[in-house]
Amino acid sequence: MREDTNFVDRLHRDLGGVRWAEPEEIRARARRRSRRTAVLAATAVLAVLSGSGYVVAGRSGATAPPAPPVAAVSASTATAGPAEIPREALLSARDVRLKTGTQIGAAGLGEAVRVDPVLEACGRERGVPSAATSRYSRSQTLLRPAADGVVPPVLTQDVYRIDPAQSRLLFGTVALLLDACAQWEISGSGQLGGRTVPTVTPHRWERSASGFAGDESVLLRHVSLPPASVADGTAFKLPPEVEATMVVRVGDLVTVITTGPDTLKADGTGPGPGLSRADLEGLGRTAAGRLCAAADPRC
Repeated sequence: MREDTNFVDRLHRDLGGVRWAEPEEIRARARRRSRRTAVLAATAVLAVLSGSGYVVAGRSGATAPPAPPVAAVSASTATAGPAEIPREALLSARDVRLKTGTQIGAAGLGEAVRVDPVLEACGRERGVPSAATSRYSRSQTLLRPAADGVVPPVLTQDVYRIDPAQSRLLFGTVALLLDACAQWEISGSGQLGGRTVPTVTPHRWERSASGFAGDESVLLRHVSLPPASVADGTAFKLPPEVEATMVVRVGDLVTVITTGPDTLKADGTGPGPGLSRADLEGLGRTAAGRLCAAADPRC
């Protein structure tokens, strides 16, 4: 059954009256996309079973709030109906050149297509419309092998089935977000010299590549600089954080893939651990190939 596009339009207009989270809450909650809550829930189970834990904290000392319960599904037992998304449409651990450990996943219905929560928060502030809404979705997170009680993600992947008419809306919204939010600052506070001081955390986004996979594709680079004191500009002694997000469409399927901490090469190229830009583009093409059999129309 085709979605009621008038309802979606009304929903987009109504969102303008919603009270969005304050910047401090965004910074604490948006370290990862909303699907990362599945990671927190699953890692809590890992901590009970293996004695290891996974702590998520904001860069200036704010601790992320407890994640709501998420219905995780086993990749080996999940089934797919005619319109649902089969697990075979997702990347496998073998597709990623880096060593991975546990793989966890979840399925959803009628969820908003999420690209980058922080970028979208900037977009709401600057009047950029919301992205598309999916009919079905499936997600996974590939975790690194546990080491020293920490289980960080290598990458997360969401696959959404959307109405084909919304595909241009999605990529058009991404373009608007990049135009409006090339640079954005989040206000907050942090401990500096033993004192709690007001801070700003600069964020930058840019388009690294496009048209490299599927019917449509774009590769985004997000740099989060260390917080700095509002009073005198003194920056916290923390390294910048860099992550990459790919959005790839094949037919009515869209996948969003985001790297975890330390997944990217330090300089984006060259030998050594981590994924380069060329690696990411190749991974995007592999992801597009996985989508082909489940997309409408098929490749």
